[in-house]
Amino acid sequence: HLSISNDIKLLLDIQDENIYFEENAVEYKEFKGKTAKFITGKLTYTPSHCECCGVKNENYTIYKNGTKTSRITLPFTGIYPTYLLLKKQRFFCKACNSTFIAKSSVVERHCFISKQTRAQVLIKSADTQTITSISHDCSVSPSTVQRIISEEVKPYKFSYNSLPEHLSFDEFRYGKGKFAFEYINAETGEILGILSSRDGYTVKNHFYANYSLKQLNKVKTITIDMNSSYIGVIKEVFPHAEIIIDRFHLVQLINRSMNKTRVRIMNQIKTSNNEDMKKYRRIKRYWKLILKNRMDLTYTEYKYYRLFGQRTEAGIVDEMLNYDVKLKENYTIYQQLLFCIKTDDYSGLEKILQAKQSDFLSQYMKTSIKTLKKHLPYIKNTFKYPFNNGRIEGINNKIKILSRIVYGYRNFVNYKNRILLHFKCKPIIENEKLRHSHAT
Repeated sequence: HLSISNDIKLLLDIQDENIYFEENAVEYKEFKGKTAKFITGKLTYTPSHCECCGVKNENYTIYKNGTKTSRITLPFTGIYPTYLLLKKQRFFCKACNSTFIAKSSVVERHCFISKQTRAQVLIKSADTQTITSISHDCSVSPSTVQRIISEEVKPYKFSYNSLPEHLSFDEFRYGKGKFAFEYINAETGEILGILSSRDGYTVKNHFYANYSLKQLNKVKTITIDMNSSYIGVIKEVFPHAEIIIDRFHLVQLINRSMNKTRVRIMNQIKTSNNEDMKKYRRIKRYWKLILKNRMDLTYTEYKYYRLFGQRTEAGIVDEMLNYDVKLKENYTIYQQLLFCIKTDDYSGLEKILQAKQSDFLSQYMKTSIKTLKKHLPYIKNTFKYPFNNGRIEGINNKIKILSRIVYGYRNFVNYKNRILLHFKCKPIIENEKLRHSHAT
C-alpha cells in the first residue's frame, strides 16, 4: 500500500513522511449542504522526547495512546471542496503523566487550515479578487481570508525609519468623499506610507511623529500635482525641499481648458444653417487633432477624412481654426504653452504668462494661465529636475482597479493591508512560483 500512499501525497502536495494513506482513503460526503471530498490519512511516528517535560523516549517511557481526528481544509482537487481527515497519533508520557499529539508540517499547531490553503489564499489575495470569491475558491470564510492577509503583511508594514532624498505625494479615493494620502520614493517607486486622510493636519502630524528633524531636512525634492494644500505642508515640514509640479498635470490643465473652449465654441456655431452644421460636425468629429501637439501633426501625408476628403492633419486643423477667431486665438496660446512645457523653455513660458491676455481668450484658458502663473516658481523645478509623478500615478491606478474589483472596503486598515499585500508580497509570490516552475 506504500505506492498508493505516495501517489496520494504527490497528488495533494504533501511532503510529510509521517502521514500514511490506505486503500479506499477517498470518499464523497455531504458537508455544509454541499458535496465534498474527504481523504482519510494517519499521522504517526516514534517521538524522540516528551513535548511536555522534555524527557527522552527511552525504555518505552512514551507510548502510543490512541488517535485524534482533525478535519483539515485542503485546496480544491477537481471540482469539490477537499478535506483531509487526519488521524493524529496521541502519546502518553509515563514520566509526567501527560499526553501530547503528533505534529505535522501540513498544518500549524491548533490550526485546521493547511499551509497549502493559506498559500493559495495569499496568491489569490495578491491579485485583484474579492474576499468573498477567494473564500469560496479556498473553502474558508471571508473573515479567515482577511485574517490571513493581516498576518502575512505584518513583516511588510511601514517601518518609518528613514526618508529618501526625493519624494512623490498624491492621493486616491477609497470611499464616498474620502481621500487617502500616499507618498513614495520618487526614484524607486517604493511605497513609504499611506494615511487615511489627505488634510494638512494629518499629513504634518504623521511626518513629525515618525521622522526626526534630520530625516525631514534630508529631503531635497517633492513632486506633487497642483494641490495647493501640499505646498503649505511641504514648506513647513520639509524646509530644504524643492517643490516640483508634475509635468503631466501641467499638460492636462491646459489640455482640458482648450477642450472646454472647443466645446463651447462648437455649440455656439451650431445653428439651423447647413453650413454652420457642417462646421459643427467637423469640430466635433476631429477634436483630437485640435488637442494634438502641433509638432506631431502630419503636413505632407494626404489621407481621406470623412467630412473633408483628401487632406493632411495640419490642413484639417487650419481649416477648422478659420471658423472662429476665438478658437484660433485660444489654440495659438494653447500650442505656445504646450511647446514651452515640452521643450523645458522656462523663460518662454514666463514671457507668455506675464504678457497681456487677448480679449478673445476663454475664461477656461484665463483660469489655467492664472493657475500656471501662481505655480511658476515650482514649474521652474519641473524643468530643472527629472522627477515626475508617473510612478505614483501608476500605483494609484492599480489601487483604484483593486478598489473597484473588490467593491471597496469599509475598514481602512484592512484596505491598506490588501494594498500592501498587492505591492509588496505579490512580487515575492511571483518569484517563488517562477523558481518552483524552474525547479520542476
